[in-house]
Amino acid sequence: MRNQETRIRFAAWAMLIAQAGIIFTGGIVRLTGSGLGCSDWPKCTPDSLVPTQAMGFHGLIEFGNRLLAVVLALIGVAILILLWRIRKERKDLFWLNIALTAIVPVQAVMGGITVWTKLNPWVVAGHFVPSAIAVGVAAYFVRRTYDTGVRTGEKAPSPLPALGWAILALTAIVVLFGVLTTGAGPHSGSTISTRNGLDNIWITRLHAFPVWLLVIATIVALVYARKRWAPMVRPLVVLLIVELAQGLIGYIQYFTGVPWVLVAFHMIGLSATIAASVAVLDSAYPRRTHVNADRPVSVVH
Repeated sequence: MRNQETRIRFAAWAMLIAQAGIIFTGGIVRLTGSGLGCSDWPKCTPDSLVPTQAMGFHGLIEFGNRLLAVVLALIGVAILILLWRIRKERKDLFWLNIALTAIVPVQAVMGGITVWTKLNPWVVAGHFVPSAIAVGVAAYFVRRTYDTGVRTGEKAPSPLPALGWAILALTAIVVLFGVLTTGAGPHSGSTISTRNGLDNIWITRLHAFPVWLLVIATIVALVYARKRWAPMVRPLVVLLIVELAQGLIGYIQYFTGVPWVLVAFHMIGLSATIAASVAVLDSAYPRRTHVNADRPVSVVH
């Protein structure tokens, strides 16, 4: 049983990393101008399933992003097999995995629409949002592999649960404005694709405002948690570090002309922010670490 738990946990981490990888490689596609490296969908070209030599570097980049979606589906199937025997005892894990696996074909179709519309920035934004949600669900899935999934009946003292929800909501707002900022920025993914028409300076400022609110909410929650609820301290510290790193990268890239290398690191930090925010909220509602244990989860993984 212990070996099976380890395998499930390892597979859950692989799912989270792959979900974040979809966001990162999708960013690389856009940053390298490879958005139409494959000119068609579901084939790479009307005549070839895979990129041809004539398509060069851009075709490989775009096709690599598509292949990662296949890897995600395979991970989902592997986890389904691992969970099958305990699907009744761990319904939470089973259905979380079903949801994460089901989103793969949805994303694939949305990716196809993105190609067909020649990287319309609004379609690109719609293509990104489910991936951001999937990262959050995958982070929650990982945390559930460290406990029984059964609530202890306790929760963090007020106002920490409310602050946890506020942090998650602000993270969602930050992500949304980040997508709009990206759609107004210089990295369109292709020389023939358009931008969303929003003023780049103003949308960037609107993106920064909820970021500052998020940092303030995180600090306030951390002050309360240090005194009243130890399980939230570590995830809040992790989240604050990620936020500060993201803010630093964001300001540097803004004042240096949005170099693609910094944008790539910003994409990695985006997934980390989502996952850390989920961990913060989840840590306010402890679950049993053993079937017969009533103590709250005190270690954040």
